[in-house]
Amino acid sequence: MFELIKKSCFVLCLLLSVLNLNPRSSYSQNSPIANTLDNASDSWSSFRNSGSSGVNKEVSLPTEWSVEQGIDWVVELPGYGQSCPVTTTDYVILTSVAGPQKEQNVLTCLSRVDGTTVWSLSEKNSLPGPSNYMFSRAAPTPMVDSKQAYAFYESGDLIAVDLETGKLAWKRNLVEETGEIQSRHGLGSSPTQSAKYLFINLEHGGPSALIAIDKTNGNTAWKTERPSGSSWSSPVLYDSAMGEQVIISSQGSAVGFRAESGEQVWEITGLEGNSVPSPTIDGNKLYLGARQSEFGSVEKAAKSNLCLNLDEQGTVPGVRWRSDRCVTHYASPVVCGDYVYLINKSGILGCLDKDTGKELYRQRLGFECWASPVANGNHLFIFGKNGTTVVLETGEKFEKIAQSQLWDQENPPSPSKYKEFYPSQQTAGGHGGSGHGGSRHGGGPPSDKKQDAHGSHKPDASADSTPGDRSSRMVRSYLKSDANADEKLSGDEIPERLRSAMENIDLDANGQLDRSELTKMAEKFAANRRGSKDSSRDPMVYGVAADKNGFLIRTGTRLYCIKGDE
Repeated sequence: MFELIKKSCFVLCLLLSVLNLNPRSSYSQNSPIANTLDNASDSWSSFRNSGSSGVNKEVSLPTEWSVEQGIDWVVELPGYGQSCPVTTTDYVILTSVAGPQKEQNVLTCLSRVDGTTVWSLSEKNSLPGPSNYMFSRAAPTPMVDSKQAYAFYESGDLIAVDLETGKLAWKRNLVEETGEIQSRHGLGSSPTQSAKYLFINLEHGGPSALIAIDKTNGNTAWKTERPSGSSWSSPVLYDSAMGEQVIISSQGSAVGFRAESGEQVWEITGLEGNSVPSPTIDGNKLYLGARQSEFGSVEKAAKSNLCLNLDEQGTVPGVRWRSDRCVTHYASPVVCGDYVYLINKSGILGCLDKDTGKELYRQRLGFECWASPVANGNHLFIFGKNGTTVVLETGEKFEKIAQSQLWDQENPPSPSKYKEFYPSQQTAGGHGGSGHGGSRHGGGPPSDKKQDAHGSHKPDASADSTPGDRSSRMVRSYLKSDANADEKLSGDEIPERLRSAMENIDLDANGQLDRSELTKMAEKFAANRRGSKDSSRDPMVYGVAADKNGFLIRTGTRLYCIKGDE
């Protein structure tokens, strides 16, 4: 009988090991990080809490706070960052870059209790460039598991750090493998993880790829080529009957890959504006967000906000419904109860039935929104760029139950350590900020940033020039494609990036773009960018983590802790 029991225990342990039901077995249950990933109420382990933006519904999060009451602690961070914080039971992990040229990539571990620094690691940035509002700064959100913290930076640097000691486990730079990063925005896509791998969507103007990284040693497990182009959309992991899949929504399509091999399983094409928001999984439903591009179609952008059915095998998704009017922008779709919420950067919230896609209401909130909302039970928390938080009761009608502020709107706090550095004025002081939307991890205004032979960003001398100058340069740049010198672009002369927006740019609908049409396009573009510097100054909310102890809300230079119930 004893031998039978012993064999049964062995089989059970083996089964648990194979199924990865206890990947933290090497840690004592008394370890402060033993239960890092036990459930969503105890941790927020990656961007959008592994893609759900949800907290365990049994947790009751605080709904009201003010400058005077409810904010447990505030700390000023080293440098500047656009990433979201992540949490374990006892720690808060977040990234930033430091120095006028982003010389250092910083990973910081704070006490969840009082915000004091547990450890901080600073590593040399492999691709330094001006730390200013035109370019991304520590935009990808880090991750944690039971052993390590992982941080990916817009420079292509990737590190793994022992979670308890802060010691560097391994480090590598993906640019060495993929080639020079070609991007006017920088890299903003946050990694996701399985038990074995980190998955990084490395998309830019050069050779792009989805890369699986072995968590134990930092080696590449596999690499699958991706279309080139700017993308801040983060992959998500889907556990299908045929095994785990990595799903990406970007560059006009949504694609599923086998997590073990990188083999493509399925693809949905014909999307527009889907390279900023990230996918959201709810059961066997996949929700995709998309923004209206600068000159893109409102209708096409809305229809690219959709719901896919993922079949049992996870092989052939079909479109369940498409949005008629509602769009996202930086924030990703969020499912809360029976509803899915889409919010654009201007703060227009759309509530749709998650099963049918029926629009139930659209509501202007009165503030810009870059961070993805958080779902908790029947409450939806929406975090405005300006520090305003609105709490909604889920339902078919708009019902606001609370509104809170992180700071005095008339007298917002200024960073005491960080200073802004502009491309044409490298010693200028001022507030921090960015036009790119980190956790939210969204795109921002293009720049004419160039890189030297070493990969460093050259200052953009035109960054502070007049809108008229910028418009003229844009027109001249496009007319360089005018092969027959007739002052018009037609056929193959029209750049690829303008073709999807022809219906909005080609005012006389003749299939050509003349100088006047290009000028009007450029003027509109410049008008949209006017004042972006001022509107991108810190403080501004980039991202949020939530757990049973409340909220961690990150601005460029500060972290706010909102205390939960005792």
